[in-house]
Amino acid sequence: MPIARATLETFVSPDDLKKVILDFESYPEFMKEVARVEVLDRSPSAITARFHVHVSFAGFDLDSSYTTRYAITKDTITWELVESDSISKMSGRWALTETDDGECKAEYEAEVETNLAIPPEVQAAFVEESLPKLMEAFRDRAEDL
Repeated sequence: MPIARATLETFVSPDDLKKVILDFESYPEFMKEVARVEVLDRSPSAITARFHVHVSFAGFDLDSSYTTRYAITKDTITWELVESDSISKMSGRWALTETDDGECKAEYEAEVETNLAIPPEVQAAFVEESLPKLMEAFRDRAEDL
């Protein structure tokens, strides 16, 4: 699947948005697809988390769980898939930049490949529809805190 890309601009600082991105346990509060997140390991520069999600789209219902390892630097959060029974490849990054007025511009990109019997065009349509909603959810959560 091609790499999905989006840009987010928000009134909060990069540090404030980064806190929201890394607060995995709170994802179920503002992302309806996420049922539960378990942080398996955490250090200042890395986090390993297991996500439990439910996705409904175009007549398909999917319950899945996957484990992802995150690498954290001052301005970037990258991730790679560790384990999943339904996802064969997943990687991505957030790049956070402070604007001249102290706000945040965030660039997001992700690549996901599944081993599910869902046509590639349906998976691409899901990404096209859900990515803007994902970005809005992070922006709204950061600005509400």
